[in-house]
Amino acid sequence: MSDTINHQLTEERSLVLAAEECRPELFDEIHKFSDHDQRTIRKLRAHGPVLLQGGRGTGKSAFMIAASRQMAPHNPESDILGLYVSLRYVPLLKATGEAYERLFCQWVSGRIQQSLAHTSFEFADSHDLAQLKANLSDLSKRADRRVVLLFDDAAHIGRETSLGVFFDIFRTLSSDSISCKAAIYPGVTEFGTRFDVYNDASLIDVLRSPEQAGFSQLFLDILTSRYPVLTDQSVTGFSLPELAAFVGATVLGNVRGFVFAVNDLLDHLEQDGKIGYNAVGQSLLRLAATYYWPLLEEVRPKLGRYAPAVETAHEIADTMFQACASAEAQSAIVHRKLVARYGKPFEILEYAGFLTRREASRALRSGGRGPRFAVNLCNLLERTSGSRLTSRLFNHWLTRGSQAIELHERGEHFTNIAVPEPDPNSNLEILQLPVNLLRKSPAYPYGLTERKLEVLQNAGIYTIGELAEASDDLLLSLEGVGPTFLDRFRSVVGQAIWM
Repeated sequence: MSDTINHQLTEERSLVLAAEECRPELFDEIHKFSDHDQRTIRKLRAHGPVLLQGGRGTGKSAFMIAASRQMAPHNPESDILGLYVSLRYVPLLKATGEAYERLFCQWVSGRIQQSLAHTSFEFADSHDLAQLKANLSDLSKRADRRVVLLFDDAAHIGRETSLGVFFDIFRTLSSDSISCKAAIYPGVTEFGTRFDVYNDASLIDVLRSPEQAGFSQLFLDILTSRYPVLTDQSVTGFSLPELAAFVGATVLGNVRGFVFAVNDLLDHLEQDGKIGYNAVGQSLLRLAATYYWPLLEEVRPKLGRYAPAVETAHEIADTMFQACASAEAQSAIVHRKLVARYGKPFEILEYAGFLTRREASRALRSGGRGPRFAVNLCNLLERTSGSRLTSRLFNHWLTRGSQAIELHERGEHFTNIAVPEPDPNSNLEILQLPVNLLRKSPAYPYGLTERKLEVLQNAGIYTIGELAEASDDLLLSLEGVGPTFLDRFRSVVGQAIWM
């Protein structure tokens, strides 16, 4: 294989941040799963409804696609028919009630038809829920297989209006022959009056923690599969497995954050081409400044009426990182009443990868209970004295050598942080923002060139919403736009609106 092709493949591996945008032939090569992950994938294939919950970049889509690839039609030997359906469809974000149900049924029918295009099975159009369920039941009988529906991006972080309708649909479709699974984000609360999350579905949190067996090996596998250029000779002061484990822990087990971190390391290699403590520390500080903090601003226009919660989330993050840094701690137990009071800001911080919930409830020494949150080490290093990653700090963090701090209900840390009030008049601002915001940048690695932005504007496409709703035929008719750039358009819009 030529050096040019090797470079192109390495570049592609490093750019794939979202599993749903990965070429099928590359999926198994660069997506790795631990034994713990495989148990989750088995649950996605099994009987019964499942909700897969996790923040941005935690791997929900990868889990669902991996499960679908183990079932028919991808695996003809399987006795289960697995149908992966992405709900990234802008009209669904705008619809409510019966209109949402009609659009949902039409969209899902179309996606199922695409999945079955190379099989002997046909699937009729569905315009209402009864018709969709009847068609699915008929498909199950004809295929002589149980059907598993894998709904990806079922919930949008800023849009709760239609979620009650979705969970009614989810519950109605579920039967002995049809198993529904859905990926949601932390903090979904609008389940509707007919859906009980604890009785109508199993809830699985997508968590990758250093405390889990296989964590270090998983991130070493991801590192070596995506970045074959890195070897033991590429690092100094620590081993390649230690680097993988440390970076994986730094980003709280978030695969997308891990890819961003390694990309940054390779983009800023020192003159000797080695990765040492200083290189890793500088990379963490750059990620804090150019990736994590900007994420809060990137997510703001996606939050609708919850946009005011971003400022509060920023204050809480500042408070928690400073408190943890002062104690050299990597986690904090937060009194449950504080978490309840600042519910949406904590959800935003989990969604964006600043925090992750390691334990649902732990006792505080002063009384009361609360969840234990781990904090990402990029932002923690910013607040650490000297903001320098030393060998002592590297090993201290790698071995998790600290106790969790405690943030009490009546403590000083949250005294001056106001509780945000939702803005009932605010809509999803992201759809009205100018398409120019999608130019290539650290926030949008799939971003568009100035030339492609000019082509869109010449065609009368000025906003992100207009690009999202443009048909494939319209986009393919534009100058210089073929299937590759059509995929690029869809990828960057998907990141802007959903990710």
